Amino acid sequence: MGEPSTAVRVDGAVNAPRAFDVAALKKLVAHDTGPVDVVCASGATVGKVDNFRGVRLTDVIDAAGVKLEGHRDARRMVVVARATDGYVVTFSWNELYNTPVGKDVLVAWERDGKPLEPREGQLLLISGKDIQTGPRHVRQLSEIEIVRMR
Repeated sequence: MGEPSTAVRVDGAVNAPRAFDVAALKKLVAHDTGPVDVVCASGATVGKVDNFRGVRLTDVIDAAGVKLEGHRDARRMVVVARATDGYVVTFSWNELYNTPVGKDVLVAWERDGKPLEPREGQLLLISGKDIQTGPRHVRQLSEIEIVRMR
């Protein structure tokens, strides 16, 4: 396990890289996932959560302001989420902004009405609409990088 996460930094192809701690995220519109089964890549359910509370990843990205060089530039964007231990997951721009999946990708600070456990850090990322939620469940979330593909 890496260092405990206390904030998530948004950088890469953004207008102004910035960090969001829990207090800053709580100034954005909060959302709840409702019940989520944590399902690993093998298909086994490894946990059940009644609710995660946090903000949509898209709202965090929008708050940092993405640098778009042209009308179709967003199509070339990939969003990379990193944990303090080096764990990495990715999302395409279209997946986040143009599919139902994007509405349930949260940067969360609360599980079942309580702060996250120390092993999870102060922030985690969950993709609640994934069939297998475990592979894109990022504990100790520390960075969101916006990458423009060539």
